[in-house]
Amino acid sequence: MQVLRETTAYRTALRERIIEKAMQDFSTNGIRAVKMDTLATELGISKRTLYELFEDKETLLFEGIKVYGDRKREYLQSYAEEGHDVIDIIMEAYRVKVEEVRAVNPNFYLDLMKYPKLAQHMKKAQQKSREGFLTFMERGVKDGYFRKDVNYELVPHIFDALGQYILSNSLVQQYTVEELFSNCFMIALRGFCTDKGLHTIDRLMAEAKSE
Repeated sequence: MQVLRETTAYRTALRERIIEKAMQDFSTNGIRAVKMDTLATELGISKRTLYELFEDKETLLFEGIKVYGDRKREYLQSYAEEGHDVIDIIMEAYRVKVEEVRAVNPNFYLDLMKYPKLAQHMKKAQQKSREGFLTFMERGVKDGYFRKDVNYELVPHIFDALGQYILSNSLVQQYTVEELFSNCFMIALRGFCTDKGLHTIDRLMAEAKSE
């Protein structure tokens, strides 16, 4: 029993190490440029061991995206529970996303579109998160930050379409992260804010620039 526990703990730790290294390589070089054989060599493990844990590169990528997505959600949930208002939370999510994308090779995002299993997972995750999104937006309306005359069920579809357009037209290779977010997502966000919401966004952005 002790040997079984130690073996399970070792394999769990090894899976985590592989995911960390793979996601680092994927984000630095692009997904298609990373070879499983090379990854095994860099990790100091056999190809057999790697393929026992992850049957192919898409499976490894899939698991990595899930792990990193869960981490980000947990962080933002923790941030929200500290008592921040809805605009604070959105701006923190914006900051986290910009920092994340800035450190990633644009080819990573272009390559993502070539993996159907992952695309299906992301679509399901988006659908699952929409209920929480609507609750969040209702809170923003109640607190006076968001307009009452907006159909918020449409908003996630607008953001999804915007993201898909950016990726499918390779805009991540033509413009900086800051340009894309400030001219696309931030403008869309400002469109459903009240004067109170707009003033809060402007204040927080000014404070961020002065830091």
